[in-house]
Amino acid sequence: MSTARSVPAHLASLADSLRATNLRHLFADDPQRATALSRTLHLGDAELLIDFSKQHLTAEVVDALLAEARAAGVSALRADMVAGRAINGTEGRAVTHMAMRAANESTATDELRTEAATHDLLMRSAVDAVSSDFTHVVNIGIGGSDLGPALLCDALASMRSKVREVRFVSNIDPVDLERALDGLRPEHTVFVVCSKSFGTIETLANARRAIDWLVSGGVSQPAKHVIAVTAQPERVTSSGLTVGRVLTMPESVGGRYSVSSAVSVAAALAFGCDVFDEVRAGMRLMDEHFVKAPEGDNVAMLLGLIWWWNATILGYSSVAVVPYSRVLALLPSYLQQLIMESNGKSVDRDGIPVPTSSPVVWGGLGTNAQHAFFQLLHQGTHVVPCDFVGHSVSLGSSQADHDTLMANMFAQSQALAIGVTEGEVGGDVHLQVHRATPGNRPSTTLLFSTFTPCALGALIALYEHATFVQGAMWNVNSFDQWGVELGKKLADRLSTDITREPADMNGTPVNQLDGSTARLMQQHRRWHSEP
Repeated sequence: MSTARSVPAHLASLADSLRATNLRHLFADDPQRATALSRTLHLGDAELLIDFSKQHLTAEVVDALLAEARAAGVSALRADMVAGRAINGTEGRAVTHMAMRAANESTATDELRTEAATHDLLMRSAVDAVSSDFTHVVNIGIGGSDLGPALLCDALASMRSKVREVRFVSNIDPVDLERALDGLRPEHTVFVVCSKSFGTIETLANARRAIDWLVSGGVSQPAKHVIAVTAQPERVTSSGLTVGRVLTMPESVGGRYSVSSAVSVAAALAFGCDVFDEVRAGMRLMDEHFVKAPEGDNVAMLLGLIWWWNATILGYSSVAVVPYSRVLALLPSYLQQLIMESNGKSVDRDGIPVPTSSPVVWGGLGTNAQHAFFQLLHQGTHVVPCDFVGHSVSLGSSQADHDTLMANMFAQSQALAIGVTEGEVGGDVHLQVHRATPGNRPSTTLLFSTFTPCALGALIALYEHATFVQGAMWNVNSFDQWGVELGKKLADRLSTDITREPADMNGTPVNQLDGSTARLMQQHRRWHSEP
């Protein structure tokens, strides 16, 4: 029986060498460090500078990581993905999210691009068919059917004028839908019901309530107000929902990788297809960079390898993503699903246990985060690598205030890396030990010249590809999510029991439950049935 790949001895040795020094000394010893460990990328109407120099790296480590990527077959797996081979082995599927925005054969086959063009044409037709009388869009979906489109719409709102207002509903908690519908008029509202499987409990329940709201509000033809997006169009009919248009997506596009598909039709309805195309143009640029750029200049490859290095070799178990831009407030939540649902695995492609996989991904918005969890980042016992994301040109009315925001981002990465010693703190000698910070905390800074729809698309695709690289290095399948499926099945079973009257069940649930779950179910039924 084969075993999972062990950590190469030379990488472990390099890690030991880095542990014997710190970032302060590395910068002092090499005045060119920032230049040598940074990369610049042109992205149409924006430029991107990625500074890796505050990571626990040297040029020798980068070379070793690239060699390890070659040994792990990362480029070969990437080629298989582009060729449409079934690299999602547990589900027997290809992985074709790049095809949804591909322009040539470098990132997708002719067949896949033709299929994607058909899906795109149907989405454009659906957008064009929505009357200007519809002033509001409500997107109903969860996971990849919510997080990506919500990120797009929240970010684009500060870049482009809106055609329609858009709201998002994901939670089966009735409050979520009720808040989204507050102040809306049924005759002017269109719903997008988005579910790849069209079997998601939360989404279908909210969709039924939304259609009831339309009917009770006097809408005589509710189908004209409902667009469905799914990979299982036959299930739309069997669901009993009143739907006017059905847009499809390929089974080979995972939900968390579906931003560039019809899943984001709400964004096209809100801002127009041309703006959505700008986003996809940025994704396409990053796709082509990931496929064509030399490995040493390939920012997606490097970002993924650094995350792998931090988690696997240096043992850092979490990563904080901190955007210093209000338009990226939803980025940490989006990346949580993208990265942890992809690579949160305990066995590799052959079913063999892996010692390490995805770090825990978390984060928050810029200066808000500084007043929330940065105390732990600077002086806590956990070392948490950070990704900082910002842009130089303000999207708001005050460049001066935006400059202050960027000063905060630069200062935080400097403080994490360099720290301050007790002697440098000065003041009361008894307080110096409390005020000193150790530094040597790693981070990457992603600085855009300006932030545009194209830059937004490139950023999303960058993290898609970095996630792919990490998964390839761990040899896990980044495109299934069986753990999520288990929870859904259990919820289906428990929802049957939870609505039964205790007298009908004689205190015994239909499904076999552990003692804790059984007691919680019984208590819940008792409380919600009391007058």
